[in-house]
Amino acid sequence: MLQTGRIDNQISSKSIEQLNELEDTIRQLQLSVKDFDNNKHKQQQQQLSKVNIEPDVLINKSKIKYIDHETDKKWHENINETAEDNPQCAWRASSPLNTTFEIRQLYETLPFDDVDGGVWKQGFAITYKESQWSQDNKLKVILMPHSHCDPGWLYTFEEYFGRATKSIIDTILTALSSNSKYKFVWAEISYLNLWWEQASIDKRELCKKLINNGQLEIVTGGWVMNDEANTHYYAMLNQLIEGHQWIDNHIGEVKLKSAWANDPFGYSPTMAYLLQRTGIQHMAIQRVHYHLKKAMAKEKKLEFLWRQAWDRSSSTDILCHVMPFFSYDIPHTCGPDPKVCCQFDFKRELISDIACPWGVPPVKITKSNVEERASLLLDQYRKKSQLYETNVLFIPLGDDFRYVGANEAAQQFNNYDKLFNYMNNRTDWHVDAQYGTLSNYFEQLQLSKKKTEFPSYAGDFFTYADRNDHYWSGYYTSRSFFKRLDRIVESYLRATEILFAVVNLKTSEHKIDEEHFPKDRFYTMLSTARRNLALFQHHDGITGTARYPVVNDYGKKLLAAIRSCYRIIEESVSFLILDKSYSYSTNQNLLTMDSWMDRYDTLPQRKLITMKTDLKTLHIFNPTDQRRIEIVKVIIDDYNIRVSYRISATSVTPIRCQIDPKWAGKRSNDFISNQFELLFLVDIEPYTIKSYIIQYTNDNPCPMSKLEYTDEKNIPASISPFQLTSSTGKVIKIENDYLTCKFSKHGVLLSIQQLQEKMRFNVNVIRYGTNPSSNSGAYLFLPDGPGQEVPASSKNIIVRVQHGNLVSRVDVLHELYGLQYKLANINGLDGRILEVGATTFLTIDRDIELALRFSTNIKNDQVFFTDLNGFQMIRRKTYKKLPLQANVYPMSAMSFIQDNQLRMTIISAQPCGVASLNTGLLDVFLDRRLLRDDGRGLGQGVLDNREIVSVFKILIENRKDTLSVDKNSLTGYPSLLAHHLSMQLLYPMHTLQMIKDSSEPLSRRIHLFSNDFSLPGDVHLVNFRTLNDNINSEKFHVSDSMAFILRKFSYDCIQDYDKFYQFNAIKFENIFKSEQIDRIDKTSLTLRHTEEKVDITSKLVIPVAEIVTYRIKIR
Repeated sequence: MLQTGRIDNQISSKSIEQLNELEDTIRQLQLSVKDFDNNKHKQQQQQLSKVNIEPDVLINKSKIKYIDHETDKKWHENINETAEDNPQCAWRASSPLNTTFEIRQLYETLPFDDVDGGVWKQGFAITYKESQWSQDNKLKVILMPHSHCDPGWLYTFEEYFGRATKSIIDTILTALSSNSKYKFVWAEISYLNLWWEQASIDKRELCKKLINNGQLEIVTGGWVMNDEANTHYYAMLNQLIEGHQWIDNHIGEVKLKSAWANDPFGYSPTMAYLLQRTGIQHMAIQRVHYHLKKAMAKEKKLEFLWRQAWDRSSSTDILCHVMPFFSYDIPHTCGPDPKVCCQFDFKRELISDIACPWGVPPVKITKSNVEERASLLLDQYRKKSQLYETNVLFIPLGDDFRYVGANEAAQQFNNYDKLFNYMNNRTDWHVDAQYGTLSNYFEQLQLSKKKTEFPSYAGDFFTYADRNDHYWSGYYTSRSFFKRLDRIVESYLRATEILFAVVNLKTSEHKIDEEHFPKDRFYTMLSTARRNLALFQHHDGITGTARYPVVNDYGKKLLAAIRSCYRIIEESVSFLILDKSYSYSTNQNLLTMDSWMDRYDTLPQRKLITMKTDLKTLHIFNPTDQRRIEIVKVIIDDYNIRVSYRISATSVTPIRCQIDPKWAGKRSNDFISNQFELLFLVDIEPYTIKSYIIQYTNDNPCPMSKLEYTDEKNIPASISPFQLTSSTGKVIKIENDYLTCKFSKHGVLLSIQQLQEKMRFNVNVIRYGTNPSSNSGAYLFLPDGPGQEVPASSKNIIVRVQHGNLVSRVDVLHELYGLQYKLANINGLDGRILEVGATTFLTIDRDIELALRFSTNIKNDQVFFTDLNGFQMIRRKTYKKLPLQANVYPMSAMSFIQDNQLRMTIISAQPCGVASLNTGLLDVFLDRRLLRDDGRGLGQGVLDNREIVSVFKILIENRKDTLSVDKNSLTGYPSLLAHHLSMQLLYPMHTLQMIKDSSEPLSRRIHLFSNDFSLPGDVHLVNFRTLNDNINSEKFHVSDSMAFILRKFSYDCIQDYDKFYQFNAIKFENIFKSEQIDRIDKTSLTLRHTEEKVDITSKLVIPVAEIVTYRIKIR
C-alpha cells in the first residue's frame, strides 16, 4: 500500500491505485527519456573518460560550475574500464549454491504458535525404543564441563575476576591435573590473560600442559564471546586476532578447532565466516528462536553445514551444532525435562539460593541410589539423542560463573564419575559416557557421519525469542550512545593502526631507535586500546545490557582507547611530516588532534582554533582506499578567514569555504558569540596527509551562510554578522546540483527530487511505549502497539534553515529530538546524498522509544535488506503472523528497500534496530528509555541515557534493470557507491592542528604508501596491524611482522559506478619498497596458519565478498 501524507490519507483506495499506476507510467517515461539521452551521449562519455577530468565531477551532472582542486592524473589511469571488463559482474550474474534449507523457508512455513509441548514446554513429547542401541551401536555421550564468564554484566570485568573468575581457573587446573579423564573448555582470552598476569610460573606451565594434552580446550579463542548483531566485522576480527595472537605468544601453536557461543542473543553468518576462515572447523550455538529449534529438531536438522548465502563453491561451510532447549544451564541441557536435569546439577545440593525451582533437589550419588539415578539420567540422554541423526550426544555441564571453588568442582566430577562408571559397566544399557571437550564431541560425531552428509543451511538467526512473544529486538538500540561511541573508537583505532604500521616500517628501514621514536611505548598504548575495544564487543557490552556501573566502566575504557589513539596519531603524523629529522625528545607535541574527549559520557568535541596569529596549518589524513572530495569542519574564533592549500613552500591556492554559526547544542537555538564553524572543501588521495592553511583576512573571506526561520518569533535577537530572514512560503527548499529536498513549514521532509525524477519521501519521528503486562527492557522490545507520530507544530518546534555555498541544511528543534538535514554542494560522493542527523536525549520519566520513519513510494512489498555486521546483506520480510517486535532486525551499518525502479539505502554511522512494517516504509530506531527490568537477569531498566547524535546518509538510486538471480536471492548487494559512502561515514578523515612551529621544512603532502598507490574500486584495506611478539603485558614489544588485511566488496553491478574507479591488479611492489620487505605470506584471517608464500611482484587474488590476510615480515 502506498504511504501518503495526512491529506492523501483521505483519498479513496481506488484513487490511490490510480495514483500508483500514474506514478509508474511517469517513472517509465522518465527512464525511457534517460535511456535515449544516455545513448545519445554515450560516445561523448567515452571520449570524456579518456581525458583528464575529475571522476567525482563525472559522477554529478554534466553541467559543472567549477572544478575542485588539483587533479591527480595517475588516479585516472585505466578509469574507463567498464562493468563488462570487471569479473565481479560475471560473479554477480551467477547463482550461489543451493542449500538444504534456509531461514526464509522456516519463517514462511512455521505457524509460530505457542503450543504446550509437555515437559519440554516449547517442544514436543519425545519417545524412543531401547532396541535402537546395541553393543555395536552404543549411545556415545560427551559431557563437556564449562563455565560461562561474562567480561562484564552485573559486575565489571575486573570485579568479576576478583569475585569468581580467578578462582574458577585455579580450580579447574587443580581438578584437571588430578584426573586425566577430566575435561574443560575455556572461551574468554581476556580473562585468561588477566589470570596469566598474576599466575606463578608453575601455574602457567600447568595451564599450558593441560591445553597441549587436550584436557583443557580453548574454544573460539577470541578476546571475548562477542555479540553478533551490533558489532562491525572490523571489531569482530580485531578481537579474534587479539585472542589468537595472545595464544600464539603465550601458549604456542595449539590448534583451535571449535567455537563456542552459548550466550550471544542471536547469530550472524558473518561470525561463522570469520571463524571458518581462521581455521576453526566446527561451532556450537544456543540462543536460537524456540520455534526454529522445534522445527529443526523435528527434522533432525539441529546439526548442519552453515554456508554463506553468497557462496558459489561451498568453501565457507562450517559444521554447526544447535543446542535444542531453553537455556545452556544444566537443567536445560541433559534432556527435555528440566525437572529431571536439575537434579544432576550438584552445585544446587550445596547452595540453597540456586535450588531447583521444580522442587526436586539433587542428591549425592551413592551405591544405594546410583542405579536409579543413572537410569533416570540416561532416559534424558536417550530422549535428547532422538533430536539428532547420530548416536553421538553432546551434553554441556555448566552455567554462569561455575566451578568457583574446589567443593563445587568435586561435587560435579565425583558424582558424574559414579554415574558414568555405573552406566558404562551396564553392558545391557549400551551407553558409553565420558568427559570431553567440544572438539572431542565433533571428532566422535564425524566418525559417525561424514561432514558432507550433513544438511546445509543459509541465513542468520535473528530475531531471537526465548518464550512467548518475547523478542530480543530491544538490545539492537539499547544505550545507543555507547553504540555510537563504539564506531568512533573503531575509526580512531583503525587510523592509528595504519599510521603506526607505516611509521614502524620507516623506523625499521632507517634504523631509528626508541629514543627518537618510542615505538614500544606507543605500541603498549595501542595494544591497550585494541583490548579495550575488544572487551566492549562482549555480548553484554555493545549490546547495552549491563548494569549502570558496568556501562560506565566500559565507557571509561573506550575513553582511554580514544585518548591513546589521539596521542599515537599526533606523534605518528609528526614523524611523517618531519621525516628523518623527527626526534621525540624535541618534536613531541608538534601537533594536536582537532577533537577532544574529556569524559566518557559525551561524544568527542571539536577544539576551538584561536586565530592569535594570522595563520594556522592543519594536516588532514584520509584513512580510506579512495580519493575523497568532501567537506571538513573546524571551530574558529573569527569569521574573517580564508582557506588555502599549500602547493609548495612558497605558493598556495585558495579553496572553497563557508562560515556557519556555532550553536550552543544540537537542539539549541542559542548562538555562541565569537565562535564559528568553518567548512572547507578538501581533495585528498587515499592514505594521504595533506596540509591546509587557515588565514585571517579582510580581503574576500569565506562567505557566510544565510539563516532563515519559518516562524519569526524564533529568530534570535542578534546573531551578528549573519543575515537573518523569516520564510513567507509554506514549503522550504534546499538543493544542490543533484538533489532537491522540500520540507513543510514544520520541518517535515516532503519529497526528494533526484535530477529530473521526483519521489515522495517523508520523514517523521515516531514513539513507542511499552506493554503494561510484559514490559520492554534492555533486552526485549515489547511495545504497547504501533508507533505513534510525535506531533510537530509551531508551538513545540523550531525550524531553522542555513543556506550556504558549500552546505545547506534544515534544523528541526523539538523538546524530544533534534533533526538536521544536510545537502553538500560539492562534486564528491557526499554531493549525491542527503545526510540526516538525529539528536536525542531522553530524560522523561516514562517508557519511551523513538524511531525515524522514512516513508516513500517504493513498492518493496514489505521486503527489505539489512546488513550483517557491515559485511554482507540479507533479505528480510515483514510477516503479519508475527508481532511487531519480531519484525525488527539489527542494522549494523546499512539497510535498503527497493522495487524494480528505485532503491533507497540508509547508511548508518551506528548500529540500531530497523524495520519495514508496511510497504514503502523503513523505520530506524534511535534510542530507548525504560523504567523497569524485563526479567532477563539484569535487574534494572535503562535510565542512564546520554545525548546522542545518530547520523545517516540517504542514497536514492535508479534501478532500471534487475538480475534474474536477484529475484529470489537470500542476499542482496549494495552499490559500489553505497560501499564507499559507508567507508566515508565509518572512517572519517582526521584533522590535526600545528601547535608548535617547527624549524624543519614540513611536507605538504605525505603518501603513506607509494606515491601512485591506489586500491581497486572494489577492494578495501581492513587493517594494517603491527604484531606483538612478546608475553609481557606491562610493556609490549613491536615484532618484525605486520598483518595486511584486504576485503573485496560484492556489489550491485546494475549501477555504472565502475567507470569512476580503477580495477588494476594489486601487487605489493606497488605498495611497499622491496628493500623494506623480507617475506610475505598469505595466512588464515588471524595469522595462525600460513597458506602460501607471496612474491612481492605477484598479483594478489582476493575472492569476491571475502577477506584475506597477509603476514608481512619486514627487514
